[in-house]
Amino acid sequence: MIDLHYDVFGNKKLAGPQNKGPEIMITVILVIFALAVLIPLVLPFFFVFKTRLEYNYDPWGLPKAITFDSFRDAWIAVHIGEGFINTLIVCIGAIACTVPIAAMAGYVFARYRNKITEVLFYVILMGYFVPIQMVLIPLARTSAKVGLIDTLPGLFLPMAAFGVPFWTMIYRSFFKDLPGELADAARIDGAGHPGTFFQVMLPLAGPATVLAVLLVFMGAWSDYLLSLIMINNSALFTIQLRVSQFLSAYGVDNMPQYAAAALISAAPTILLYILGYRWILRGTLAGALKG
Repeated sequence: MIDLHYDVFGNKKLAGPQNKGPEIMITVILVIFALAVLIPLVLPFFFVFKTRLEYNYDPWGLPKAITFDSFRDAWIAVHIGEGFINTLIVCIGAIACTVPIAAMAGYVFARYRNKITEVLFYVILMGYFVPIQMVLIPLARTSAKVGLIDTLPGLFLPMAAFGVPFWTMIYRSFFKDLPGELADAARIDGAGHPGTFFQVMLPLAGPATVLAVLLVFMGAWSDYLLSLIMINNSALFTIQLRVSQFLSAYGVDNMPQYAAAALISAAPTILLYILGYRWILRGTLAGALKG
């Protein structure tokens, strides 16, 4: 009896010996990447429920009793409340300055295609390939000259500048494959260019918008390098800077409190991902299929 299998296109093929080596290698690599992501998330739980004395005596042992005092102490010592407010302002500013501009630019580059818009699109796309580390010094000098250093707008405006090229490309791929008849019908009904965009086309790009809002928020919330360069006033420190400052000031002697602060700072992005992972997956797959 011949054992038949079907490929992804439904065609019959004979079953035979298969080389499992590449699959095993890929699986091992994916497991390593997964552990690299999960270990930093799991590691704080080994310390956060211990007292300082228990940690110093036996860092990797189990706590005698689960206590949540570390969370309270970390909240007070790190001034997490102020850090939350500053970081939230940065996230909202980054979203407000990135998503609308990228959506409108993506629509123009998708629907009004000519030599000029094609050249402009690739000029904007060049910004996506410029790493932020490459322009930190001129960025800090320019921000100091225009009075944006040590301000929250001076933090989220560069985030938006580096985010717009990528999200313009994503929106362009969405709008390019939407039926053009919808825009034509809207114009026949009397809708101008703004009405066609805001009332017809933008709602159809909902997956891209949700994906952009979620990922821009997560990126702004988790930012450390740009915040470290642009913010020197401790009153404006974001949550990541405050946690780092706590570790620099107290060292590893207060590891339970530091672990609690790290968990608190990571909790919003983790919770947001858990709640919105379906939208992230839907938007990513839709963008990949359309692109």
